[in-house]
Amino acid sequence: MSIPSGSGSEVLRNASINANDETTALMDFGGTTGTGQVRSSGNTLGVINVPPNVIITILNIIVYVASTQFVSAKIDAQGSTNLITLFYQSVADKGTFVFSDKIVLREGDELQLINTANWADWSINFIYQDWT
Repeated sequence: MSIPSGSGSEVLRNASINANDETTALMDFGGTTGTGQVRSSGNTLGVINVPPNVIITILNIIVYVASTQFVSAKIDAQGSTNLITLFYQSVADKGTFVFSDKIVLREGDELQLINTANWADWSINFIYQDWT
């Protein structure tokens, strides 16, 4: 777990995925750059776990769907497959859902974004604190 030492950086970041198929997408925190992107399941490149000495604060998660479906977000606590559901929401045809509770992710955590039908646009805004 990161403990602020008085030096480091704190940067606002965002990430998105357009037209996600019916699958679980994983937040990629971009390693030490913290640039962030979302990638579909099966893509093994990138950094899906929060890196060491980094704190991620999720500011909001926005999802737009083309057809009625359920959307959800889950945290895999430190890659343990012990999933914590943040939300599970039905979204109507051409609808938008905004999750605006603040969530802190610590070293090793994974953020999973799930839609149950084809075509969902996801946008995530977060604070990337690097204390390395």
